[in-house]
Amino acid sequence: MKIELKNIHHSPQLSEETHAFTANLYINGTHAGYAKNDGRGGANHYHAKDEKGKLLIRNAEKFCAELPAKHNDNTLTKEVSWDMNLEQHIDDLLNNYLQKKELARFNNKLNEAILKGLVFGIPDHSFQGFVYPIPIRQILAQPQGPATILGDLITKVLPLLTDDNKLLNTNIPESILKAAGLKEELYVKPTIRNIRYGTIPYMEEDKNQTGRSR
Repeated sequence: MKIELKNIHHSPQLSEETHAFTANLYINGTHAGYAKNDGRGGANHYHAKDEKGKLLIRNAEKFCAELPAKHNDNTLTKEVSWDMNLEQHIDDLLNNYLQKKELARFNNKLNEAILKGLVFGIPDHSFQGFVYPIPIRQILAQPQGPATILGDLITKVLPLLTDDNKLLNTNIPESILKAAGLKEELYVKPTIRNIRYGTIPYMEEDKNQTGRSR
């Protein structure tokens, strides 16, 4: 059975102990009713739109009651579990919606930041970085631009990639990242092609060493 919330209106200002929201409740593609919470800690409320909605909601209640129980082991004492029902399922749908909305907001800010500088942090969670006077794409287009990026990665970013932190820039060629000594687990996969390094002394030295007979 497909249960959805549509036209969700969430109010952070009114959300105290629970999320304050209103939404249309859809079941198997049909607008069956409405769901809401006043944000003061009470359960989610839902009611049918019409007689057809009442039947759909009854079927949805039966469906949710047969879903696996929910578990939460993030307590200080012991694991807590509770039976599923339609009210809880609506709560899960709302939380998923809010998480996706927050992630989209985070990614929009991140995408703006990586255009301007070197950005690192925990994917989908937090980030910080260094801002350049001009966008990175313009730096890379300059003769000494790749060398500038490479040097800053080595001196400013690499020492800070501890714990779960990664380089989050996807607009820097992977060959530059590898030349800076970043292992694959320390960066997000770039989305642009590699470039040639005729002006990067680090790479020229490596190529010369490779071409020499030993």
